[in-house]
Amino acid sequence: MSDNTNDGDVTTQTAEMDSNETGQASESADTTDEMSNQSEQPDEESTQSTMGLLEAQRRAREVTAELLDYEFDGVIKVEMTGDNWRTVVEVVERNAVPDTQDIIGRYEITLDATGTLSGYELVERYRRGDMKEEL
Repeated sequence: MSDNTNDGDVTTQTAEMDSNETGQASESADTTDEMSNQSEQPDEESTQSTMGLLEAQRRAREVTAELLDYEFDGVIKVEMTGDNWRTVVEVVERNAVPDTQDIIGRYEITLDATGTLSGYELVERYRRGDMKEEL
């Protein structure tokens, strides 16, 4: 009789193992489905990596502080050109009294869509009091 009892226990254990394996296979299939659904959805980081106008303006100010050792005066232009942002900033290159005689440097700063600096150039210098036509 003890042999029959053991056989019953073995049969019960085998059935439990089979149901566990089936459950694990089902969980594995669910995990695979979730992963494939995630890969079909656009990556949130890549869609958020492009900047808007205000972010480009803020980034131009940050880049100006990093690049140029002059007092920041203002961002006077921000525009999207293709995949890049073209910004024009002004800095005070030399203070004077009266301040209408300050020397202002106008720089063009180009940022890519993620805000990384891709180029800058001094566009012109002028006295603050000079009448200028804006870019």
